Amino acid sequence: MMKITIQAENLPMLKEAVGSHCYKVRFGPEFCDVKLPSLETLEEAYTLASEGGKEFAYVTPRVSNTGLEKIRAHLNFLSKKGKFDVIVNDFGVLNLLQQVPNLSPHLGRHLVYIPARCPWKEITEREVSFLTRRRVAKIFYQTGLNYEPTIRFFQNHGVQGVDIDAIPECFPYFSFLMKNGLAVSVHLHLTPVTVTRRCHTARFLGEKSPENCSKPCRTRAFLLKHDVLGVELFLCGNGVFKLKQPVKKEVKELRNLKVDEVVISMNPVTKIGSQREIDSIIQRLRL
Repeated sequence: MMKITIQAENLPMLKEAVGSHCYKVRFGPEFCDVKLPSLETLEEAYTLASEGGKEFAYVTPRVSNTGLEKIRAHLNFLSKKGKFDVIVNDFGVLNLLQQVPNLSPHLGRHLVYIPARCPWKEITEREVSFLTRRRVAKIFYQTGLNYEPTIRFFQNHGVQGVDIDAIPECFPYFSFLMKNGLAVSVHLHLTPVTVTRRCHTARFLGEKSPENCSKPCRTRAFLLKHDVLGVELFLCGNGVFKLKQPVKKEVKELRNLKVDEVVISMNPVTKIGSQREIDSIIQRLRL
């Protein structure tokens, strides 16, 4: 049966998730190491999930050296509590996990898509045929793991599962990952388009110091609208995202593919913030 997991970055959202009918909760920032929780906050998050009877996973972003030291303390704490998945978006964190028992690395979207093969030769050919364009599109819809040596590399580092976006054109490539021993987790609503090198949200709102950022992205997101192309994207923190509501046909296809779990993010872009909203989504997915 396809599991339904809720991903939350802060304690108020986690409390709502724990009270819902979800199977599992994830806690931690996927994109910004400034939002890494303190050790005390992580301890409280673990206690909330444990007392609420929810399976727990810890989410980590791409990190600086300072962030890496914070995560080292977090991993040591979790290791003493039991066996957990750690969603990894940084090679440094992946290396840390080799030194800590009980914790299983699960590849986050940063490492699943990068490195990936760039079809530069096909794109720059003088005359690009229809078949070539289709071939190029197929390459872009694959992940960086649609190459067996890359899968083996990560499996040798203990990786057993991966995060992927719910892009229908990508669905045909999920089976290859599962046949190679990887459990597939699919993010339903929120697809990252790019990650900014410096946090544009902080810059726009006049946040001077990243270390002392007031984290306005916990409650605010900016709509980026292109009137000519009809494209709507959202800037939230240091990421730009596309928001897409899952449709019945796609959910059915994911179930038929036997993906391990679907992930629902709570944040200002999805506007999912309460137990009631989570349970409503879960009910629709199960139907």
